[in-house]
Amino acid sequence: MSGTLAEGGKTIVLNGVCMESGSGRAVAPASRVTGDDRRRIGEVRDYLRSRSDSDAVADALPVNAPLEMVEAVTANCAVDHVGCLVFCPDIQAVRSHLRDLGFRLARPSSGGLVRDRLAARYGVPETRLKSGCLDVKAIQAQFPDDMSRGVELFCVDPGDELDALALRDERVAQHENHLAVRLTDPALLEEVRVALGRPGGPRADGGGYDPGHGEIGATVLHFRADGRTELGWPRRLGVIASGRHTETLLRHFAAETAPREAEEEDRRLMRRLTGAWATQALRAMAELDLSDHLAERPLTCAELANLTGVDADRLHRLLRALCHPWIGALTPSGRAAFALTDLGRRLSRDAPNSMHHLARVYGDLFYTSFEALTEGIRDGAQPFTSVYGQAPFDYLTDHSHQRHLFTRAMAEGSAFFADVATVVDLSDAAIVADIGGGNGELLAQLCDTHPHLKCALLERPEVIGAARDNLDARGHLDRCTFFPGSFTDSAHMPVGADVYILARILHDWDDEKCLSILRAIRAAATTESTLLVIERPLSDDPSAPCVSALWDLNMLVNNVGGRERTRDEYRGLLGKAGFTVIGERPLRLDISVTVARVHETPESEILPG
Repeated sequence: MSGTLAEGGKTIVLNGVCMESGSGRAVAPASRVTGDDRRRIGEVRDYLRSRSDSDAVADALPVNAPLEMVEAVTANCAVDHVGCLVFCPDIQAVRSHLRDLGFRLARPSSGGLVRDRLAARYGVPETRLKSGCLDVKAIQAQFPDDMSRGVELFCVDPGDELDALALRDERVAQHENHLAVRLTDPALLEEVRVALGRPGGPRADGGGYDPGHGEIGATVLHFRADGRTELGWPRRLGVIASGRHTETLLRHFAAETAPREAEEEDRRLMRRLTGAWATQALRAMAELDLSDHLAERPLTCAELANLTGVDADRLHRLLRALCHPWIGALTPSGRAAFALTDLGRRLSRDAPNSMHHLARVYGDLFYTSFEALTEGIRDGAQPFTSVYGQAPFDYLTDHSHQRHLFTRAMAEGSAFFADVATVVDLSDAAIVADIGGGNGELLAQLCDTHPHLKCALLERPEVIGAARDNLDARGHLDRCTFFPGSFTDSAHMPVGADVYILARILHDWDDEKCLSILRAIRAAATTESTLLVIERPLSDDPSAPCVSALWDLNMLVNNVGGRERTRDEYRGLLGKAGFTVIGERPLRLDISVTVARVHETPESEILPG
């Protein structure tokens, strides 16, 4: 409840009603039309007094609108009013001010169309509208010496669902200012609509049937053009036709929707087509360590150029692109500085769940190999091998720098490891063996959660060192045994573990190799062993969207024979190798843990020859 004490404490204004102190009787309302609203009303009044019909229409249409378009409006219409929004809930105060200016007033009516536009513009929920908030009243007022022209004011309570930011935007931008013309012959509404819809004209911008216009109501079509008038108003034109013109109104709405949908479709396609630019911008951000430089505080371009040793102008162009919503890694901070967004912070080397190395690998090694995707599909060649001359793992073995980046990137891409211990019960397990366990991060996470576990890790000899260092740094080295070798050879496989884990291994290989890996584990396992297969399965419904479909394309390009598989396909491989699926546990980003147990069937019936 708001209150104002006036006239020596004798009159109090409560919620827009003036009450006499001590008596409780309502008295004439005190004017609450602010100086800013008085200025707005004065502007529209003076505008109407100083503009001819043709000048006013030219103001509302595009700057270079075809002459025949302007003539189509002015020949069939006359200026009816200029509208604006004022921020005063006291309708009587506004009407009193208009009378003081010499206007003749019509009865106030609902401003439902304006209310709906305000609600859409500032996100006022439909439920709040239904409860009666954001009430807008319209006041029509004519000049006494020219009843064909007037002003239309839309009155809204500035405290009614509009926050300070919305009010400031509305006051500055004056979105609701418009010129309205009235058709001399309402039957010509469709003709005028078509004329305004021609190339070079304004775009459709809403409208509706307003029962408050005249005795039979009126159909109003709104149009908007780019830019602003000399007074800073938006170029908006309303065309009024007496009566209800449903068919024309529906065509107007269709014309409004079609360009927006087409433009949105264009933007969606352009975002995808320029995705390569975003990838390279993020890679450059990682290569230049911008996230690390910005980790503590925002910096200017000049400061970042000094820290990175690059040209300031070129760097500024990168920083500006990284601020674009399609990338969203940076945000302006103040007039000249740049700050990290949460997304950009993930590219810092030391950030939790960092993707610094992933950005570099996806923007370099894998980016280049994807250039041969079309040839790989059309000609059956392996894209990575076509580009680099070697199969992926052979190439990484021979190129230590890329191998280091790849290993770090794969570790960053395994943030879901932390979730495994929470979705799988290992309380009864004594020994867990990670087959192809990389740098040992999954075992480290499991050891953090389960102090009783003993662990085994099988990996290629050149990777074992990184796993040993990681587990040593985490304080778990004394609980782990390392098995250098191939996971397709049962001779290298840890024997008798309670739980075997294959985390993102099977998708690297064709079916034959997968069966060799699974059978090697089956030969080393006991009848009580459990197998956990961690993969990103494709949906069994090919029409269902899933991240796995993109990773399957990546496997086609950057792997020889590897692929993502459906749950049924994994179940089939496990069954052939001697395992039965007993459950599944979901992880983030469409990854899941498939839980399998050894078949009870005698081994001789499962493992051929």
